[in-house]
Amino acid sequence: MRTVRLVDLQPLHVAPASQAWASPVEAPLSLAWPPPIGSEAAEELMSEMRAAYRGAMASAPAPSNETPVPRLPKGSVTRLPVVLNASARDYAGIWIANLLLTVLTLGLYLPWARVRVQRYFLRRTLVAGSALDYHAPPTSHLPRYGLVMALVAGVLGACLGSPLAGLLAFSMALAVAPLAVHTSLSHRMAHTSWSGRRLSFEGRFTAVYGALLMPLVGLVAAAWLTLAGATFHHPMWWMALGFVIALWLLGVPLFLWTYFHYRQERLHLGPLRLGWKASPVAMVMLWARTAAWSVLVSSLVVGLGSMVLGALLWWQGPAHGRWAWGVVAVSMMAVAVAVTPYVQARLQNLVWSKTGNRSLRFRSRLSVQGYVLLQVRHAALLLLTLGLYWPWAVVASRRMRTEALTVWARVDTEVLKAHWTPFADTPAGLAAKRRASA
Repeated sequence: MRTVRLVDLQPLHVAPASQAWASPVEAPLSLAWPPPIGSEAAEELMSEMRAAYRGAMASAPAPSNETPVPRLPKGSVTRLPVVLNASARDYAGIWIANLLLTVLTLGLYLPWARVRVQRYFLRRTLVAGSALDYHAPPTSHLPRYGLVMALVAGVLGACLGSPLAGLLAFSMALAVAPLAVHTSLSHRMAHTSWSGRRLSFEGRFTAVYGALLMPLVGLVAAAWLTLAGATFHHPMWWMALGFVIALWLLGVPLFLWTYFHYRQERLHLGPLRLGWKASPVAMVMLWARTAAWSVLVSSLVVGLGSMVLGALLWWQGPAHGRWAWGVVAVSMMAVAVAVTPYVQARLQNLVWSKTGNRSLRFRSRLSVQGYVLLQVRHAALLLLTLGLYWPWAVVASRRMRTEALTVWARVDTEVLKAHWTPFADTPAGLAAKRRASA
């Protein structure tokens, strides 16, 4: 064994930078002992390394989740139509089968019925000539359906025990509701594809609580104030309940704007992330128009209902108020039939006309008047046919809403597909392919 003492080692020196060598091969190995830890030289070396790292990070490009997709020349925009090729007769067969199986299984067939309906309509919806599709297996809906049924059963069982227990259960169910909304959006978009390319919804579940917190708090407060008013019989509780309800109704535009901002901002079409540019003022104006339309329709319906009720009382005489309750119920249904499609049409035009990015945007031109008249006609036909007209009403309504959409694109569809991973190449797509082959 040979022993080497540290004092026998000679310090290594770095060759001067100014010394020139004929070739890199002729240059001697330049090494130096690192400065001792804690010395001034070591601190200077670490400062230089930190400065170099900060400079490198500052000059590096900012990270981006989106893959850049080449756009068309400036000023070139392609309008891509959206077409629905569904048949009311074909959907009627699916609807009857789903209804019978759901009744026979006491509701257990609902996930399978939902998947059949989604696949039927999406596979017949064409965007730029390519069809949408839905790939979720029915069994994937079972956990969410089980959770909803458990919450409903828990709330009903607690209400049978005592009003206080029922209200506590109702409050706990509302606390879980935002998580169910986020799971539903993520699951639906993750299993929807266009031209074999998967769509996605990216966002943390904590964001949905920020979007739905205020309306849920208002509902819980109104429920607790109702229980307090019924228990203590003091006018103060009913005054507080009226104040909370009025405040909640005034906040509906902000609630809607917050929810749609949360939903639309997290939609991804492959490499393209969508955005939503609607302002809260636009939602307030939509709510004001809806309120004005509701007052107008209610006034008209109340006037006609009063005339009908007066004629019935004159013809039949006093009937202990049974005609009055029937006329009130029919009047409320008539108001809902006229107001609900009005809100749906206005919301679709506002939400989707403000959705998009620099490469792709949506436009919705759904006729509010035409859609309201269509739903009024459907309501009359459903009443005359005792509900058998339902498949034809669903197909006609969905076709009108779908074909009112247009996609304005500054990217070529083939170029977008080339930058978009096909659904069959994703883990979910491979699993679906294995299930289909099995």
